[in-house]
Amino acid sequence: MRNRISFVVGTALALLLAPSPAYAHVGHCSNAEAASTVGVSGVVAVLAFRPWKKVTTMTARLTRLALPAVLAVAVTVTGCGGSSSKSTSTTREHPASPVRVQIVQPTPNQVTGKDVTLVVKVIGGTVVPAAQSTFKGSVPTTQGLIHVSLDGTLVNMAYTTTQQLPPDKLTPGPHTVTAEYVAIDHAPFKNRPTAAVIFNVQ
Repeated sequence: MRNRISFVVGTALALLLAPSPAYAHVGHCSNAEAASTVGVSGVVAVLAFRPWKKVTTMTARLTRLALPAVLAVAVTVTGCGGSSSKSTSTTREHPASPVRVQIVQPTPNQVTGKDVTLVVKVIGGTVVPAAQSTFKGSVPTTQGLIHVSLDGTLVNMAYTTTQQLPPDKLTPGPHTVTAEYVAIDHAPFKNRPTAAVIFNVQ
């Protein structure tokens, strides 16, 4: 019973008191971090289990000697065995697209109110409906949709070449609207076909 209590107390101390580098981030530890974690956890475990204390049986002696090492390894695996903080992207880079984009409306330096309709002309490609936005094999380079940004902030991912800009974001003064032709999975093409226009809202 006493050995069980010591094991629980030692485990808690090792997990709570060990300033393990493994808990400084989520993910796999470097070799140096793992070694430091083992060392610190081992010291805490030794102090908790006191393997030098006299015991009556050989089994109890071996248990006291082995538990610090087992606990140190367990703490290291717990801290260092998590998922890496750097996610591995499975999305491959898309090729360049031959499509060109022009903004027909608003025109450069046009003075408008808050009711602004964006009209985009896609040359050499098509804007597909949302229902057709899947593909197998190589990504089509002449099929896609329009990502619309206003003053550098994405405001719409449109499956049409005509749309309204958000009136609540059209404060008086100059604004920049950008239209980018992207692949049907919303990822950018390598050459990023883009058009931009600066206009003024009264």
